Amino acid sequence: MKKLDLFEIILSVAVISISLYGALSDAQNFANQWFTRDDAYYYFKVAQNISEGHGSTFDGINPTNGYHPLWMLVCIPIFSLARFDLILPLRILLMVMSGLSLASGILLYRLIGRLFAPPIGAVIAVYWVFNYQITGALYQNGLETGLAALFILLLIYRLSELERSWRTQDISHKQLIALGILATLTMFSRLDLIFIVTMLGLWIIFRKHLLRHFIPLDLLAVVTSVLLAFMLVLGSPRQYYFYTSSALTTSFLALIIKIPLAYFIGLYERSFANQGLWSVLRKIALFTGLGSFSVGAIMLILAQANFFVGFPRTALIYDLLFTFAFFTFSRLGFAGLHTNPKQAEQPSTPIETLRNNWQTWLGEGLRYYGVIFGALGIYMVWNKFAFGTFSPVSGQIKRWWATLPGNTYGGAASTPLEFFGLAYDGPANTWAPVSTKLGMWSEKLQPHTMIFDVRYYILLLVIFAVLFYALLWLTSKKSKQALVQLSVMPLLSGALFQTYYYHAIGFSAFKGWYWVTQVVLVALVFGVILGLLYNLLFKIKQRTAIAWVAAVVFALYMGFSYFEIMRYVMPHGQWSPNAPYLDIIPFLETSTEPGSLIGITGGGTAGYFIHDRTIINIDGLINSYPYFQALQKQKAAEYLAAEGLNYILARPLILNVQPYVKQFNPYLERTIYSYEAKDLLRFHPTPYSP
Repeated sequence: MKKLDLFEIILSVAVISISLYGALSDAQNFANQWFTRDDAYYYFKVAQNISEGHGSTFDGINPTNGYHPLWMLVCIPIFSLARFDLILPLRILLMVMSGLSLASGILLYRLIGRLFAPPIGAVIAVYWVFNYQITGALYQNGLETGLAALFILLLIYRLSELERSWRTQDISHKQLIALGILATLTMFSRLDLIFIVTMLGLWIIFRKHLLRHFIPLDLLAVVTSVLLAFMLVLGSPRQYYFYTSSALTTSFLALIIKIPLAYFIGLYERSFANQGLWSVLRKIALFTGLGSFSVGAIMLILAQANFFVGFPRTALIYDLLFTFAFFTFSRLGFAGLHTNPKQAEQPSTPIETLRNNWQTWLGEGLRYYGVIFGALGIYMVWNKFAFGTFSPVSGQIKRWWATLPGNTYGGAASTPLEFFGLAYDGPANTWAPVSTKLGMWSEKLQPHTMIFDVRYYILLLVIFAVLFYALLWLTSKKSKQALVQLSVMPLLSGALFQTYYYHAIGFSAFKGWYWVTQVVLVALVFGVILGLLYNLLFKIKQRTAIAWVAAVVFALYMGFSYFEIMRYVMPHGQWSPNAPYLDIIPFLETSTEPGSLIGITGGGTAGYFIHDRTIINIDGLINSYPYFQALQKQKAAEYLAAEGLNYILARPLILNVQPYVKQFNPYLERTIYSYEAKDLLRFHPTPYSP
């Protein structure tokens, strides 16, 4: 990595100075204003317990793996200081998160600046570090998201360097293994980033062939076609979730049948790219017909054998139409952006291509994916031996919640927009801030009614996509270079596969901070748009100077705005030094006896700050796998009674519905204490009779 230049030094000083202002503010700010999420304190308390020799546990009793491993490793040394001062680690963590933001901003500056011009990179870097929406989504929560964003950008930065050299000097075995290690760290920063590193692996391995450009998009197109077909037939996610097994089976069959079929029909050969329009359409029609017929025949056989609960047969027709449309669009779009495909390698048949390349593809795939999946396998086996389950219990619980009636914890996706990651508000707002802005504009365009008309929003999405493609087409040579250098296609494919992972299988209580890759991709695309406009519109000698002036003005505006937000959120001298860090702490410490075990649905912040008592998480997200099994079997009360639970703090109504369904009620006795609509209930070791 090169040394910091003047812009990077100034940006670093500004970010560190503003962050220090927040880090040195009143102690009470951290739990009330900055690190406010229970999920963050799950990490903090477990990290503290690990550092003090108690093992991977939130409550000191139940072993847990409900976290992403790499961020936990970062938190352990920081929260080893909690034994001396509970606020000191939070002050340090604010600076660490700011450092992650700064490092990501510098990588964006170098990526975009190298592609277009330094002032364009500077604008994107400033946008990243001083945009409060990005700060709130990735850094202010104190979660793994800031680390994940940094590793995604590091991986893209490394790939951009290799992109400039592999045509003259091929990638060595050591480089592939190093890429695999970096991809593994990316995956362990957030485990759902496995989709990103998988797509980027295809991008690397097929770099010398047309497969590189089409495979990530075709994999996505095949799955999207199936899900769109099911959604169109069934009408809503609520109905879709009755047919999840058949939809996922159809998707799997479509992938293993259609992608190889597309290859052997010749949809990935250079000769195909040079053919006329009607020849292209005939081949795509042949591929679509054979692929959809094969998938449909197998699905009908499985349906007759009652392999799944139900199967809407009309979805097969829609899947055929969507597949044809997606493959046609991708091929025609490729032809529009790649103006000289004939200058590439000599045409060959698919069999010849496979015969000439299979050993190279296999060898490179084993080196790259061997590191990733080898490490993942070791992690899963360790989890099984240490915690009794292969994967984090928190993810398993959220998938289970999605299968239950009701939506105590949010439920699975409830609208088609949420399902496909296109919602413009709430936790399913995957593509903020673009989706947020388009949603606000669509509300202004439509008549003043109580019902949101989705057609206006879809129209704006289409217009945005068309304008973006038009800009790419007008600057095809530079846009092709930018899209390739920034690995946009595999990033887009991986980001959407991550979205489908949560919504297609059903996942409850998904959060806005899950969408790290999408935030990174939006920043990169903004950089591409600005860079292309810079090249297209500023055909004057002074364009660099003008761009720098604009960048400086933008930086001053964003920097001062961010500082004002920091001053408001993290004030100095506003709190009394004797004020509690959280109001719930004195309530619990005056309402319960020292040494009490207190169950809370959540309880991260209370678990970190409370003294002489222990908080047990009863929703299971940061509890043990045996507790999760007990909760499923309606035996959670017996499980907690055996651990000596003394109290539960919760809204009584929540304990009456899923996932608890009154299983705690026989053991509970009301007390006179309550806190913010939550009752403090005494928990008896055996069913209680007043």
